[in-house]
Amino acid sequence: MSEHGNVFMREIAEHLAEALVSTGRAAEVVTDELPEATPGATPLDNLVVAPHEFFVLFAADELAKQRAAAASVSINTEQPGTPFFDLSMQYAAAGPVVLDINPWSLAAIHRLGLGAVHLPLGYVPSIDAWHGLQRDRRIDIGLLAGRTERREAFIAGAAGMLWEWRTDLRFFSWHRPATAQHPTFAAGDAKYRTLADTRIMLNVHRGDEPYFEWARVVETMANGCALATETSVAFEPLTPGVHMLMAPLDELAEQAIALAFDEPRRAAMAQAAYEMLTGSLHQGALLDVALRAAAAAPARAAAVAPSRGRPVRRRMADAAAAVVRAARPSPVITAVTADRHMLDKVNRDLKQAYVRQLRTVRQIERSLSMARHGDAQHVVHSTTAAYDSCRPDVTVVIPLFNQGHFLDDAVRSVVGASAAPGPTVDLVIVDDHSTDDSAATAASLLDDMPWFPMMLIRRSANGGLGEARNTGFAGARGRHVFALDADNVLYPAGLRVLHAHLDAAPAEVAAAYGILERFDETGAVGLTSHLPWDPDLLVHGAFIDAMAMWRRPAWEAVGGYTDDDQIYGWEDYDLWLALAERGERADLVTQIVGRYREQPGSMRKISDIDMAANFVRLRERHPRLPWPS
Repeated sequence: MSEHGNVFMREIAEHLAEALVSTGRAAEVVTDELPEATPGATPLDNLVVAPHEFFVLFAADELAKQRAAAASVSINTEQPGTPFFDLSMQYAAAGPVVLDINPWSLAAIHRLGLGAVHLPLGYVPSIDAWHGLQRDRRIDIGLLAGRTERREAFIAGAAGMLWEWRTDLRFFSWHRPATAQHPTFAAGDAKYRTLADTRIMLNVHRGDEPYFEWARVVETMANGCALATETSVAFEPLTPGVHMLMAPLDELAEQAIALAFDEPRRAAMAQAAYEMLTGSLHQGALLDVALRAAAAAPARAAAVAPSRGRPVRRRMADAAAAVVRAARPSPVITAVTADRHMLDKVNRDLKQAYVRQLRTVRQIERSLSMARHGDAQHVVHSTTAAYDSCRPDVTVVIPLFNQGHFLDDAVRSVVGASAAPGPTVDLVIVDDHSTDDSAATAASLLDDMPWFPMMLIRRSANGGLGEARNTGFAGARGRHVFALDADNVLYPAGLRVLHAHLDAAPAEVAAAYGILERFDETGAVGLTSHLPWDPDLLVHGAFIDAMAMWRRPAWEAVGGYTDDDQIYGWEDYDLWLALAERGERADLVTQIVGRYREQPGSMRKISDIDMAANFVRLRERHPRLPWPS
């Protein structure tokens, strides 16, 4: 297998080697050489796990790779309908037979005219961190999956049910192979211990194919964790309702939560699956049967090959190679049309005109403030009766500009999230010189809830989102400060889980953020802030929202939010970039903590008019980051 590929492919290779040794064969995992045809050897002596990684990532010419593929048997781990499957077939077709871990993709390989044998995945002792012993499980519901829009939409739609459970929802990005060192990516013994600590594991397909994710399933069941899977095919010999919960996607979350409420049923299901796995699905026995079948498969494949023309395997390899060539970037520079140039210019002009207008309005407001108050940045403070006596652990800061119609929901979500057990919380609202009744709405909320510690700061001149947040952070009294926009809301457990994480985290962790459900007027639409901290991914775009909890000294050390109006609307992204440039980090808490509202006409949409100029400016501000070329 490839030493540069995804760690879960290495784990499959290691488990197969472990199983081969258990059957009395000699086996080793090789990562640094191509298979070769040697005297007395057969292709079955060289098993290549994940050919879409091994051959593609290996530094050799294509002819050498094809010779190596012909001298080996590829084990396909990918499902049809993906580019990874097509890449696998390009190389697997050169060998005498293909091994596949799933009957669903096995059928697709047969339809291509290739000889293929099912290699079921099964139990090996190294994946078992449970051993059937009684234990308390600290995670109610987990998810371990690559990010896809379908999976994100499922979790977003279930967020209203999942937030109150102890969840561990882990997504990883496909922008590079996931390694064992990847933040929050569970691998090896750490993954098996996590599974042994989890009551229920959700399994959602990456796309519409009903592909049963056997690699994840086997590891889940080997650790006494009950599987709750979307409706699948090719899951035999497992039985839904006995060994696992299976439901249509639109019912899966509700049924999984019902199972979480019924611990005797969950435990019985997990025990039945473990007994099936350890009793009938030992990897050594499964591999032995598959290798004997593979040794006979080439003769059967040749028997059904057409009598004239190129062999089926060669036609398939040529077709797959054409797919790969088409997917590669062309070396020819594509001419940019005059219309594209014109659109870019219009976008730049619109952005510049908006920024100029913004500067003019703010300068006028500062001049008026100076004339009236003798201070261009005059502010007025008002507080509730409970404010002075409160000694907060966490201060929530809400900047407010013409969004008073959302403010009630935001404030009441803070109140709900401050209920015991949890940190002591106060709230600072900063009205950034709204031109509507937003300030009056904020004042009425202070009047309505005198028992809750709140401060309203009214600015006499608009300074922008960054300045408003900085004003609130500067007035914060809590050790930790949480940024909440007026149009977003917290789930009741949000502040508690973030505060607990920061309290337990090492000092170099500057902030913590949790998973946010994205929603609009139609309901849940996806997720944000659901990927782990990764500067290499961060420079490609903002994937963490401002809704996060900071250690106040760390925020001060970074310098707070910028007032650079050239990146209007991207102030929170700039702050995360500044943190990354300092070599510090934020931690993802793998639980759902809040809801992020998407609406037309938002600051980000205005700023996105000329995204290229935004990135140019951000690169100038943070030159030491690993920006893409």
